[in-house]
Amino acid sequence: MKKVQKIIFISNSVTFAKRQLVLTEEFESRGYTVQNVTYSRKAQKFLNQRGKTVENILDKFETYKINNLQKELEKYEDKYKTNMNLILTADKNYSAKNRKHAFQDLVKHFKFWEEYLKKHKPDVILGGQERFVNLVPRYVAPKFGAVQMIYKVNPIPNTFVTVKDPAGRWDELTKYWKKNKNKKLTPKQVKRVKEYLTPTKKEKKLTYTIFKVPGLKELALFIRSIYSNARYEHFKNPYANLWHIGKEQGMRPLRKPIAKRITEPPKFNEPYFYFPLHRSGDAQILLRAPQYYNQFQLIETISKHLPIKYKLYVKQHPNGEGEFKLSELRQIKKLKNVRLIDTKTNTHDILKNSTGVITINSNSGWEALLHKKPAIVLGNVYYDIFNHFEKVRDFYDLSTTIKRATKTKLTTEQQYKYVNAVIEVAHPGQMLFVGKYEKLMKDKHNIKLLVDGLEKDFKNL
Repeated sequence: MKKVQKIIFISNSVTFAKRQLVLTEEFESRGYTVQNVTYSRKAQKFLNQRGKTVENILDKFETYKINNLQKELEKYEDKYKTNMNLILTADKNYSAKNRKHAFQDLVKHFKFWEEYLKKHKPDVILGGQERFVNLVPRYVAPKFGAVQMIYKVNPIPNTFVTVKDPAGRWDELTKYWKKNKNKKLTPKQVKRVKEYLTPTKKEKKLTYTIFKVPGLKELALFIRSIYSNARYEHFKNPYANLWHIGKEQGMRPLRKPIAKRITEPPKFNEPYFYFPLHRSGDAQILLRAPQYYNQFQLIETISKHLPIKYKLYVKQHPNGEGEFKLSELRQIKKLKNVRLIDTKTNTHDILKNSTGVITINSNSGWEALLHKKPAIVLGNVYYDIFNHFEKVRDFYDLSTTIKRATKTKLTTEQQYKYVNAVIEVAHPGQMLFVGKYEKLMKDKHNIKLLVDGLEKDFKNL
């Protein structure tokens, strides 16, 4: 690929625009040309005031006429070898809208990105991993000589990776593992792995940051969002469906205390497998594993394939408490060999005492590795390239795979090699500019590290 010179950032709100601005300024100081694409009028105004070039997708939408929606959908589906129904499924916001309206906007996204990429000819598009605004350019970009990249927080603290594969695998990790899986680790690599493993297990550090369930503070933020949407967006931003967001966030603090009474403490003296619930509407499922859209139906299916002496421990994601309907939680609570575990139970305690993990593509699979526990993976995820993980693609194999997992033993050497591989491909720097990490947006050293890492991966394109 030619040298990367022109970069496009995608944002759907002013919050993302602010996070991207600090990267934009560092890129520009290094001689890159950076442009922005957004839905948000507020983001557009914010960036314009700072002298940045911004294109608002919605301005173009009004110029696109669709005479035959079905033919347009079929045309783009065939042209880009994709599936329009799956793209809609992967966009939580548009899925909640009228289906015809959603598909009209989907076609307009294809029209916009073809027009935009032909005109501006960027080398790299940096954005998120879900929603039409990110999904569509992923398909369109290659025809115009561009690549879309996603930067993701890594399970190794204060590091990140970039990926091109929307299925969830990490390109550089796959390449590194293929080349180095049979090599013996150096003393320096072993030392580095131990320095990660020992405190992580001892202090029971999680691979994600915990955010509290929305309360009064978040309610005030929601009210400000209504004002902002009315003043700046004129209620046209498709990702500012305030009725849907308000209903969703308002129900969470109401459901949480009731849901807690449905849960129970674990019984660590009994044999069990652990299934971590993904958050409702998680891109990990909507984008990468839509066939498991209904996690509760999946749990019931898994429960029927368990050996008779085993239980299935199910736990809500701590950041997703109150998101699921109480009827859905009660549905799995009724299953005789399933226990809905108290959300506050530390994942490390559950894993340490478990027989293994059954997961779609959760980071709990990675955490199982830290405790040398077998993991059965139903979806696609970065760590499933390692030999230790059992991949199920046919449910006729699920029962025998679970039985085989009960006898699987992971050696320390294997564990160290897997952890080392993930450390090797990670770049230093904290990308998660939320909560306690928000202050790092002003940390020039951290921003430099982030752009250094992105530049390194540009060269690997």
